[in-house]
This record gives sequence, C-alpha cells and structure tokens, in this order.
Amino acid sequence: MPSSASVVSLGSIVQSVFLAGVGYLLAGAPLLDRVASYLDTTLPSRTGSGPQANPHQLHNLAFPEAGLNCSDHRHKGVFVLNREPLVIYIEGFVKEDEAREIVALSEPHFTPSTIWNTGQETLDPLIRKSEKAQLPRHRTVQCLEDRARRFQGWRPDSFVEKLWAQRYGVGGHYTYHYDWSAGSRTWGRVSSFMVYLEANCTGGGTHFPRLPRPKGKEWCGFIECDEQSPAGMQQGKQVALREGIIFKPIVGNAVYWENLRADGTGYAESLHAGLPVLGGSKIGLNIWTWFQAGYVPAM
Repeated sequence: MPSSASVVSLGSIVQSVFLAGVGYLLAGAPLLDRVASYLDTTLPSRTGSGPQANPHQLHNLAFPEAGLNCSDHRHKGVFVLNREPLVIYIEGFVKEDEAREIVALSEPHFTPSTIWNTGQETLDPLIRKSEKAQLPRHRTVQCLEDRARRFQGWRPDSFVEKLWAQRYGVGGHYTYHYDWSAGSRTWGRVSSFMVYLEANCTGGGTHFPRLPRPKGKEWCGFIECDEQSPAGMQQGKQVALREGIIFKPIVGNAVYWENLRADGTGYAESLHAGLPVLGGSKIGLNIWTWFQAGYVPAM
C-alpha cells in the first residue's frame, strides 16, 4: 500500500498539469477546439446535421419501458447559481440508497475511459484517467432518466442519453473539456448533469474555471471557498484554482448546466474538469440530454 506521502506526491504531479491548463485557458486557450474534441464515446458524431438523427445518435438515446412507474422524489434543495448559461445546484438529486444501487449496478461493467480525437478512440491518461461503465436498463436507472427529464420540464424534442458512471481512484482526473463538440438549431447535447454517487475522497472536485463565483457564504457548503481550499493543494499553487468554481463531490448531490444556446452555439462557460483525486475514490454519474428537432422515436 503506498504511503500517504506518495499519494499526495502523485496528486501534486497530476494537479500541476491541471494548474498549467488553467493558466492556458485563462490566457485565451488558442487550441481550445482540440480540447473540445476529447469527449466521451457516447457523444454523437460531428457529421450529423438537420432534424434527422444518425444511427449512432439513435443508439445512444434511452427510452423508458412501457408502464414505467417511478415513486415521487423531492429534492432537498434546488439553487440557481448562474442564469446565462443556466447552472443549478441540486441537493439530494438521488437518495443514498439509490446511489449505492447505481454503484453496484456499475461495478461489473467498468473499463478504462477513452477519449476521441479526429475520429480515433484512444487511451490517454494525461487527458483522462478513470474508468467508465454504461449502466444496464434497470428500473432505478430508468427512473433517474425520467427524473432528469422532469427536472427540465420535459422539454420538447429532447431525449436523455444512456447513462454512464465514472470511477476515479487516486490520481484519477479528466482535464478541461466541453460536453458538446458541435451543435445547431436542430440538434446537439443541450444539457448535462454531474451526479455524485460516491465521494470517499480528498480532492476530486469539479472545476468550472469560467463561471463567476457566487458571493454568498452559504454556497461554501457546496463549493470550495477561499478559506476552504481544496485538500492537498500546495499554497503556492492555489491561486489559479481561485478562478471560477470548484464543486465539492457530495454523495447524492448534482450540478446541472446548459451546454448550448437556442441557436446551437456552445457556452464557453461550460468548460469544466474533474480535478485529481488525491486520496480515496470518487464515482460520478453523467446524465446528458440530446436535442433532435422533429424526431419521433418508435415506441
């Protein structure tokens, strides 16, 4: 078993990569389009256009079984953090027993996470170091899909993509990226949820470097504040991470944000990263919503 000193050392090395990235991004990020291409394998192809979804897009959409009956769920709190783009923090998006169940469903399916670059799927732990698992269509999974649709008001022509869990061990991270790579008025990944299922860790926050930080101290329960600096970060390197917002991984809670404007252009403020886990492990759940104008699924 590695010593605590070696764990912190590993976290510090990986964290340095992130801090260099923050400085680059805040300087203007001239190669940001390349970063935006490092997305999950479920992201629909860039070549799709118009109201007709291509087969790869259709394959990634999730539809409830006939007669699905989900129990009523009440969130502990819903807090609007930003309006343009819309960013909402949801306390208690999933219950603790639901989180445990989703983790158990994920366990047999974890494989190393990949990235896509110029149409090629590769492993690159400098960009993304984690494991991913597509969830089986269990009733609880379908009810979470339904909950995500209801939270968004059942927006027309929008469909939840199949859900993926992400597991991060010590040193696990995902560098700065967008959940969208392209979009239009008729198609695109319009929104995202980041749900925390397991958070037995230090570090591992979700960093949005371009979102304005709220002034109210009441937010400090959910985000890293100046006097609550991320665990394990060296004093001389904390300044860069003061830009934007770092959401703490808290079991059951979720961050919801809009990726695309109505005209299909993406929000630069939706740039985000999973910061390195310095100790322990973290499991998150991605819920993405795909917009396809005029599409009627065969049910």
